[in-house]
Amino acid sequence: MNGLVAIPVYNEAPNLQTVIDALAGHVPVENLLFIDDGSSDGSHRLVEAAGLPLLRHPINLGYEEALRTGMTEVLNQGLDYVVFFDSDGQHQVDDLLAVIAVHEREGYDLVIGSRNLGQKPTAGSLRSFGTQFFSTLTTVLATTKVTDVTCGLKLISRRFIPIALELPAEDMHAELIVGLARCGARIHEVPITVLPREAGESMYHFHKAVLYPAKTFICLLGDLLFYRRLKDRWLKGELDDDPVS
Repeated sequence: MNGLVAIPVYNEAPNLQTVIDALAGHVPVENLLFIDDGSSDGSHRLVEAAGLPLLRHPINLGYEEALRTGMTEVLNQGLDYVVFFDSDGQHQVDDLLAVIAVHEREGYDLVIGSRNLGQKPTAGSLRSFGTQFFSTLTTVLATTKVTDVTCGLKLISRRFIPIALELPAEDMHAELIVGLARCGARIHEVPITVLPREAGESMYHFHKAVLYPAKTFICLLGDLLFYRRLKDRWLKGELDDDPVS
């Protein structure tokens, strides 16, 4: 591997050991990075006890900032891609490896895990309705078919990380896909299975679920307003892909 598997962590101590054990033997230690986003439950101690790479935010900065930390570390280390893997035990290592394999074989710039690929939309919760709505909107704005915009398992190639770091973002879901697509990224979905959460609380609690659609719309509007300028800067080499220097 010449990429980084970045695992954002926020108060996932009950699930984290399962994730650590699942990754062991499948991803080299040097290709892992756990990003503790100001957890208060001692999550970082599990990572330290396992001897795995860890970066800690001094306070809770939010999911998207943890993703930015992972992307910046890829640039710092001169790696080819970042792939995000959730710390709540819902993602499976086989799916992670499938996402990586598709990128390494086909060279896609953004590879997204999809729970819905090949499945018929079904009526369900308000969240599932929202996912379907934003998937349809993203498909229209990105001019490429996307069936699952809220999956956290996704890979971004190094060449598009400088753009991803500049895009307006809520959780780097729909807004990331639209922004990268409009800047020329090749996008592909891989079917995955997401397991039920066994412990803890999803970050999409009621308060955030109410605000999420509005914030995502604002970020999408920002993408549409600024992506041409951002793409021009990127093509001119004005976006720094070597922050160490």
